Amino acid sequence: MKKNISEKIWMFIKYIALILFTVMCLYPLFWLFLASFKTNQELYFNTWGLPESWSIVNYVNAVVKGGVVRYFGNSVVIAVSAVVVAVILGTMASYAIARMHWKMSKLVYNTFLLGMMIPIYGLIIPLFSIFKALGLLNTHWAVIIPQIALGFPMTIFIVCGFMRSIPRELEEAAVIDGCSALQCFMKVILPIAKSSVVTVAVVQFINIWNDLLLPRIFLTDSEKMTLPVGLTNFQAMYSTDYVGMIAAVIMTIIPSIIVYVLLHRQIMEGMVAGAVKG
Repeated sequence: MKKNISEKIWMFIKYIALILFTVMCLYPLFWLFLASFKTNQELYFNTWGLPESWSIVNYVNAVVKGGVVRYFGNSVVIAVSAVVVAVILGTMASYAIARMHWKMSKLVYNTFLLGMMIPIYGLIIPLFSIFKALGLLNTHWAVIIPQIALGFPMTIFIVCGFMRSIPRELEEAAVIDGCSALQCFMKVILPIAKSSVVTVAVVQFINIWNDLLLPRIFLTDSEKMTLPVGLTNFQAMYSTDYVGMIAAVIMTIIPSIIVYVLLHRQIMEGMVAGAVKG
C-alpha cells in the first residue's frame, strides 16, 4: 500500500515537472506571437500584456518592406537542396559502410566521424579561398556545398548505427531472389531504415534553415540572402523595428515547427532505434 502511494506521488511530481518544462518551452513562442501584433510603443510599455488591437500590419510590413517572401524562397532552395543531396549520398555511403564487406570500411567510417569534431569556424577561411578561386562567392552554391559536407558525419553516424542492426538474412534472401546490391538497398534496407533517414533529414533541415554564419559570410547580394540574415534588415542605424522583426521571426520558425510536428514520430523512432540498436 505504501509502495503504491509513493509511486503515485513520484508520478505526480514527474508530471508537474514535465508540465512546467513544457510551459517554459512554449511560453517564449506564445510571447513572440502576442508581441507580433503590437506596436513598438506597446512593446515597451505593455511588454507582457495582450495587444490593444490585433493588427496584422507588422506581418504586412515584414512581407512588403522586409522582403521576407524573397528570403523565404532562398532559404527553401538552400535547405531543401542541401538536405536532399546530403541524405541521399549519406544514406548510400552508410549502406556501403555498414552492410558491405571491404577492408577500408572502418577507416572510412572513422574518417567521416572526424568531421563531427571540426568546428565550422575553422573552415571559413579555407572555404572562402576555395569559393573565391572557383567564382562561387555570392551564389547559393557557396552555402549549399558546405552544408552538404557538414551533414555527412551525422547522417552516416545515425544511419550506419541503424543499418548494422538489420538482419543480414533479409539481404541474403533478396540476393537469392535475384536482387542486385542497388535493389537490395532500395527495396529491402531503405524501407526498414526510413525512420533514421527521416530523423537526419529533419535535424539537418532545421539546422540549415536557422543557420546565420555561412549565408552571412558567403552571400553579399541582398536578393540571395536567407531568412536569418534578412531579419537584420529591420535594424537601422538609429532605430529598430522590433515588432516587425518579431513578426518575421514568427514566419521564420513556422516551417521548422511544421516539419517537426508532422514527422516527430519518425524522429523519435529513429533516435531511439539508433541509440538502442546501433
